[in-house]
Amino acid sequence: MKKFAFRVGCAVLAIGILASGLGGMRLPGTPVYAEPAQGSPSATEQVQKPKAGQPVQVTLKGKPLKQQGVMGEEAVLVPLELIRKSLKIPVKFNEKSNTYTLKRGNVVVQLQPTETGAKAVVDGSTQVLPYEWKVIDGRPYVSVKVLTDNLGYTSEWNKDGTGSLLNLIPHRLNDIKISTRNIEKAIPEASIKVQYPQVSGLRSKEAEMKINTLLQARADTFVQKSLKEAKENQPSPNGSPYEYIGNYTVTYNRGGLLSILEQTYAYTGGAHGISFREGLTFRLSDGKLLTLDEVLRANPNFRNIVDPAIAKQLKQTEGYFGGFETIGNNPDYYLKDNGVVIFFQLYDYLPYVFGFPEFYFSFPELGIKK
Repeated sequence: MKKFAFRVGCAVLAIGILASGLGGMRLPGTPVYAEPAQGSPSATEQVQKPKAGQPVQVTLKGKPLKQQGVMGEEAVLVPLELIRKSLKIPVKFNEKSNTYTLKRGNVVVQLQPTETGAKAVVDGSTQVLPYEWKVIDGRPYVSVKVLTDNLGYTSEWNKDGTGSLLNLIPHRLNDIKISTRNIEKAIPEASIKVQYPQVSGLRSKEAEMKINTLLQARADTFVQKSLKEAKENQPSPNGSPYEYIGNYTVTYNRGGLLSILEQTYAYTGGAHGISFREGLTFRLSDGKLLTLDEVLRANPNFRNIVDPAIAKQLKQTEGYFGGFETIGNNPDYYLKDNGVVIFFQLYDYLPYVFGFPEFYFSFPELGIKK
């Protein structure tokens, strides 16, 4: 199979395993969402990264840090000591639960090391895949993606693109709090478990209510549709109860914007279940749900950049069904790091095994200043 620059999410497979009761088992492939951090390639560029096990010099806004990183299987691993001492992010260890807790602003990340990586719970939301975790010379190291996914950092390789030096850049998070609500339903025909976010601390209480009402309504709708489907479509093909799961990840939380990636999973018998994703990006000042055109309004011609780049990568991928011409008027997307991730649903252009094809474009390459 040819190599390609875009990322394909294996979340559908991971959630299938979660639904089967095997928890945070690590699967081959990429994380639940595209990873443009640490100099990962966007859809229009390639960056050479060091090999696994090689040391990586870490800098903070260009200033070298005392602690070194090491290249992991997918991203740079940084010692918790670096996070605590150099980044001044509190790291507390609970020996009883074997859990490390990191906190920046209102964001709380809990990491529980296992043989397959560190299971993560962010603001009460259980993340689908664990983060890479290693103990080196007695010191715990975790994927830098913990910082770039959740704690408001972006990262970039040194300018010549050869790797070996990774620069961390902190950004101010929105001064809001995100909490997780849970819905669990159990009937003879099915089990349903949903986690969805609620926000607080917005200056505009009207905007806060608008966002929370929408997020809760989406979760409630998924639950009601699942209950109806489970009751009306029995018996299941293999006699097993149906399973429904809903979860979310906050992918961007700064600059007055909040981007959330929601995913639902349904297993109704057969070889495997099916997942669906939707990105939701809100403007916090008024609670408006933004389209990609509204986010990138500074360059109304951005499709002239993304359409040919996506077409090129799809055509280079073995198994491509064909048929892509444009992302269309209202594409699926979410904000991530310093750009946007445009994605497609299962089976849109690639076989199931590829998961969700995702294409990252930085704001600068789209002609946007953020």
